[in-house]
Amino acid sequence: MKVPFKLLIKAVTQTGLRYAGGINMNREKEIGYILHRAAMSAKCHFTNKLSKFDITPGQLAVLKEIYYYQINNNELGLSPACIAARLEFDRPTMTGILERMEAQGWAERVLNPQDKRSCLIRVTKKATDKLKELEDIATENSFRILKGFTEEEVVNFKNYLLRVTENCKE
Repeated sequence: MKVPFKLLIKAVTQTGLRYAGGINMNREKEIGYILHRAAMSAKCHFTNKLSKFDITPGQLAVLKEIYYYQINNNELGLSPACIAARLEFDRPTMTGILERMEAQGWAERVLNPQDKRSCLIRVTKKATDKLKELEDIATENSFRILKGFTEEEVVNFKNYLLRVTENCKE
């Protein structure tokens, strides 16, 4: 159900947003600020939990993308450009992430057997051996984030966040 714009404006004004000289005096009621704080809190906790493995949330996302692609498609790996596209990362960011992952032993480059001019990225044995433990940390983090929510609230929350993401693409 879409909320009519007039009702949204009425709800925002009723929350008590007040501006003085262009400075928001009640920022904790702004949706952007709330989304930012929630995302930062969740990421900070997750980053701290992953730090004992010397891996970041972004690197874990890349590792999982490559690993499950290899398993599900019986393939050697993925190209850096393909990984970037699948995760919606820009190429320079992906290059940095992959370089760090290689240096830390999470991933390795191999020649693409179909195109000798390019390489594929695949996960290492270290990554395969640690993936279950890393996924358990990710699951714990999700449970922590959603603590106190009913199943219906979780479904609705995810749908709302997906809708926000789509709205921001417009």
